[in-house]
Amino acid sequence: EAIVYELEVELQSGEIIEQNNEYRFLVDNSEKEPLDILYIEGHPRNEYKFIRRAVEDDPSLRLATYLQTGPEKYYRQGIESPTELSSGFPRSREELYQYESLILGDIEESFFNADQLQMIEDFVAERGGGFLMSGMIDEGFISTPIADVLPVTLIEESFLPSHLRGGIRRGTQATGELFFPRLTNNGEFSPLLRLAADDSENDILWRQLTELQGVYVTGRIKPGATVLMEHPLLQYQNQALPLLATQRFGSGRSVALTTASTWRWQMMMPSADESHETLWRQLLRWLAVSAPERVTIDFDREFYNVGDEVNITATVLDMEYEPDNDATLWMQTNNPLDIVTDSPMEWDIEEDGVYRASFVVEEEGVYDLLVDVASAAGEGASGASEKRAAFVVTPSLREYNNAAMDGGLLARIAEASGGTYFNVDGIDALADTVEFTPNAFSQEFQIDLWDQPWLLALLISLLCLDWVARRLKGLS
Repeated sequence: EAIVYELEVELQSGEIIEQNNEYRFLVDNSEKEPLDILYIEGHPRNEYKFIRRAVEDDPSLRLATYLQTGPEKYYRQGIESPTELSSGFPRSREELYQYESLILGDIEESFFNADQLQMIEDFVAERGGGFLMSGMIDEGFISTPIADVLPVTLIEESFLPSHLRGGIRRGTQATGELFFPRLTNNGEFSPLLRLAADDSENDILWRQLTELQGVYVTGRIKPGATVLMEHPLLQYQNQALPLLATQRFGSGRSVALTTASTWRWQMMMPSADESHETLWRQLLRWLAVSAPERVTIDFDREFYNVGDEVNITATVLDMEYEPDNDATLWMQTNNPLDIVTDSPMEWDIEEDGVYRASFVVEEEGVYDLLVDVASAAGEGASGASEKRAAFVVTPSLREYNNAAMDGGLLARIAEASGGTYFNVDGIDALADTVEFTPNAFSQEFQIDLWDQPWLLALLISLLCLDWVARRLKGLS
């Protein structure tokens, strides 16, 4: 349900105009469908279990997981139907693109075929989905599209210095030791890693977190990528090893998490501590929200006044999230008086997948819209074919807003009427501009008409004319 909130500023002493001290805005409080996330995991490790626990009570996220439990053995969780992931990783774009983001855990490159690897890159770059790779990254991905998507470069272990070899698992090697992660300057202020709104409180909570264990060594950060968390001691090519890095890739986002031990922030902390849940929920929401919906509705303004024209734009994508120019759109408008109006939306020939409609609002209050989409492929029955939106109409306050002098408007009025515009700074030129006509003066005369001789003569003439006309007609 859309709720109208009113923000009011207290009237100041001596303030004359109070109408512009109020501002109304709309908050859409309707229940949203959860963001769908696909998680592929190579073996039942602790990280998998605790990621699922972190999001299981969050209604805004749905985690569909495909876990490899042994040779040719897989376990599905969080699925919506018996057929979801029944054949393993999606084999078509239509199947993969129903998700908003994708997580790959400790999974080998051989799990995917070449088409699926390319499809993952397209999922991020074209679909606008989010992509997260967590834990140890198989070297087989180095020459695949996955390497292009990641914010870090991948490097074979044989090329690393000896102290960075040994892998992510605990042992005598440096890469398997315990460490306290270090937030970068970007990480300290990133919404992904906020445990508290206050900076000092956030810093305290981070210092209370337990150590992590093990880091996967990657190459250098890619241009445009952002490191949010890094190893406090280990470096490669004079650059601290990244633990959490992000980047934009095409229309989507990608994240590399190079440790597999965030579960320690749950197991090694007091049971009431929710830092692990908070961080993972924030990360997964951030990944998923970049993915566009198949139908989106936009307005040309945030709010409207009575009498304004509302311009509505609908963007429609097909099942493969390509612009759909062959759809049929109907818009149902419910005004504040509960009067429902149906009207078509027309395709904008200059923009693929864009449809437009407009109308004038005449009532104050909330307008609810329902846009129904029927595509040429017959997909109108799917839930994604409907989109609801709302906007608020308020009384016009134009005469109270922007009351400052508009010199440009005054100049245009003067020009249109054949005059000249002067501002205060140029008032001295007014006298020189006004034309002076010598010996010209005006005089007012007042003449009474009732006793004028010519008026008496006119009346007599009219009477005579009437008498003559009667005689000619034989009238008395």
